[in-house]
Amino acid sequence: MSISQNTTSRQQSWLPAQLREVATLPNLVGLVGAILTLFLLIRLPQPWNIRAAVYLMLLIWTILRPRVALYLMPIAVPWGSLDSLTLAGLNLNSADILVFFLAAGWLLGCALRPATYRGEMGVDEVGPRDRAPFNVPWYLVASILLLLAAMFLSMTVAVDIRSSLKEVAKWLEFLLLILFGTQYIRTRRQLWIIVVLILLAGVSQAFYGYFQYFFNLGPTSFIRASSLRVYGTFGQPNPFAGYINMPLSIAIALLVLGRTWLTRVLAGSAAVLLGAAIYLSQSRGAEIAFAASLLFILFIGIPGLRRPFGIAATIGGVLIGALCIGLIPLYVFNPLFKQFGLTQISFTAPTNADYSTAERIAHWIAGIRMFMTHPFLGVGIGNYGAVYPNYYATIFVNSLDQAHNYYINVAAEMGAIGLTVFLLFIMAQFVAGGSAFQKISARCQKAKAQATTPKPSVLRPTEMKERRSLLLHPIKMMDHYHPAGIHGVAQKLGNDRALAVGLLAALLTVCVHNLVDDMYVHSMTNLMALLLIMLIALERTSRN
Repeated sequence: MSISQNTTSRQQSWLPAQLREVATLPNLVGLVGAILTLFLLIRLPQPWNIRAAVYLMLLIWTILRPRVALYLMPIAVPWGSLDSLTLAGLNLNSADILVFFLAAGWLLGCALRPATYRGEMGVDEVGPRDRAPFNVPWYLVASILLLLAAMFLSMTVAVDIRSSLKEVAKWLEFLLLILFGTQYIRTRRQLWIIVVLILLAGVSQAFYGYFQYFFNLGPTSFIRASSLRVYGTFGQPNPFAGYINMPLSIAIALLVLGRTWLTRVLAGSAAVLLGAAIYLSQSRGAEIAFAASLLFILFIGIPGLRRPFGIAATIGGVLIGALCIGLIPLYVFNPLFKQFGLTQISFTAPTNADYSTAERIAHWIAGIRMFMTHPFLGVGIGNYGAVYPNYYATIFVNSLDQAHNYYINVAAEMGAIGLTVFLLFIMAQFVAGGSAFQKISARCQKAKAQATTPKPSVLRPTEMKERRSLLLHPIKMMDHYHPAGIHGVAQKLGNDRALAVGLLAALLTVCVHNLVDDMYVHSMTNLMALLLIMLIALERTSRN
């Protein structure tokens, strides 16, 4: 026996055998965390005792498992606004704090040596160093850095530096999530756990919206056509509907393109609940964005529909041309214009029906005036509301703090330089996502071509004990009835392809909704970063 083995045996000899089994590093860290939590609960005043204890537990948990921050992010984005705090003039919520915890876990992981131990189901798990190599496309990182550089450049002309710093902090979090988050999604199971959490968080917000609707919990300003517009925890119906559109797009893609009946049933159930919340929000921008998302899913996901779509697009182009030259009278479209509040708009005496539309257009005009006055650097990132009194139109003196069109807002705050960089950033997102989708589609087609033999039949369990075991363990039951061999691979890749389409459609809803609003609010940039992380990771996990 060597000296080191003798030393190890002497160090462990004083511990009883049963105690040695439970005295592992994670258990000891958890014990220390529990003691500190109890101390904070006793010594700190309300409400800081609860808050500090919870965040301390999250910090320890994230250091041990940095991936936990990604699992909690889908929940923190919609619900984190209920627990916000102000630090150095910045309003932070749980989603913001999770980003810093993820960065802390990543940094500490760099200083730790690998520590592999036996995890659940006999699978070796690795602690803080359980991450893949950096694999974010260089052009995506470059576009984010250029966007941040344009923001800093516009700050040289800003009159309200604090508002500028709030916007910069938002996009710094986006960058940190992209850089670190992509390294912690290593398997298909980890990725699909996040998908489920995104859908569950969206459904929970939908139920909260139903609660508001049935009990009329909201301000009178949210009442339209004698019914309340639901707003969830977002404070406004439009960002609430914009958030719901993202999980809804994923659910619709899995419903239409999923390869297993279980995937379609669960996704369809989520889609019904989320779609009803969109309807109750009465957000016209969200409805337009959802229509664009649905067309995108059908066009990209079902190649057989591309020809009919091409014919429809040609007919639509002919109708638009006929409308422009006067062959089709404009009043034919009055019912459609009335639906979206685009008829008889008054900027001096707006009615309840057209007030929101007139106010939105007035803010567009103000943003365009800012851009025309400061065409290169704009008025400073985050400073639209600060300078609005100098550019307002007609009776709309009070600012909404944004132009209700993010592209106009970017042009007003960062000028032509910022608008150009932002459009490059949007292009980089879809290039990275489109590249991942093409690779996944190619693997899916290859697997389908190889699956020429009939699917193997699955024998039903005969013994009551085996049936009971499968009922109590849903994952085992799914594995039992899952087709084996190349057929199982084809199904998995088919679901991966459907998910990729849904993630791209979710990002598309943001771009479309930004034409009439600003969707980069309430930490939704963190959720968009998570969608992009999943797209990038999906290309790698689909190889397994």
